[in-house]
Amino acid sequence: MSDILPVSESVTLTAADGQRLSARLFAPASPAGFNGLSLQINGATGVPRGYYDAFAGFMAQRGFAVLNFDYRGIGGSRETTPGAPPPRMLDWARQDIPAAAEFLRQHFPEARICMIGHSFGGQALGLLPRAEDIAAAVTIGAQQGYWRNWPAKQQVRLAAIWYVAMPLTVALRGHVPGRMLGGEPLPRGVALDWARWCRTPHYMSDDHGKPLQSLNRRVRAPIRMISFADDVDFGPRRGVDALARTYAGARVERQHVAPADWGLPRIGHFGFFKRDMPQERWAEMAEWLYAAAYRRHDSRAA
Repeated sequence: MSDILPVSESVTLTAADGQRLSARLFAPASPAGFNGLSLQINGATGVPRGYYDAFAGFMAQRGFAVLNFDYRGIGGSRETTPGAPPPRMLDWARQDIPAAAEFLRQHFPEARICMIGHSFGGQALGLLPRAEDIAAAVTIGAQQGYWRNWPAKQQVRLAAIWYVAMPLTVALRGHVPGRMLGGEPLPRGVALDWARWCRTPHYMSDDHGKPLQSLNRRVRAPIRMISFADDVDFGPRRGVDALARTYAGARVERQHVAPADWGLPRIGHFGFFKRDMPQERWAEMAEWLYAAAYRRHDSRAA
């Protein structure tokens, strides 16, 4: 990896409904180092954007213009626009992820857009207004979250969370404390959307129950979908496989990794983006995204 550090700056995104989102843009140290690809990091539920900073900086050193942002109601985007409706997970999918893509499109108009989707962040790429513009994507532990996609021995616990514990906690406290699921506190609307989806066989849906993940077939990009054998609580193999099937129009490459395959004792749901992840794994992802994005461009031009 180059010893020349990338440059980064705090930026503000504005969603179509006017909500402002806290973000950070990482870029190569010089224009000559830019590889022609922008990279959007869609984070996991309740995980603040700073968690991905080390990875974002690395990818900028590899030539990408990288945007890392907080969903409304989380981290630096916790304060919502006065008078705006309470944050919802549906807004993250329909408003916030598209706002990040539009920012990259405006600031790097000639670049091809790549996506990294961690958990929730990889579930609904088809909801982007211009989903067909995605050049390549990688998802990490992104799953179809219906509770029966988990092993039978975990289903009783998950049913208790989605049918009882989460709705009751929201009713009593108005939000879900971060310690309950290992992230930041979840606003009321976010938690209720999530619980409703996880009780529904087709998972992500609008307020009328209409399935939304079916829109993922609009994505035509190469997608590498990675799951980890020790990610038993959040990203089980069966759930990731179920999500992969929703990207029926994409060229999906599934990769299921045991930590020992990479010479590691554990990875889990959150390990890939930690600073102690061997950088050759991040480098391999950078190389795959670059090759996949330009292969798709070349095939479309042919």
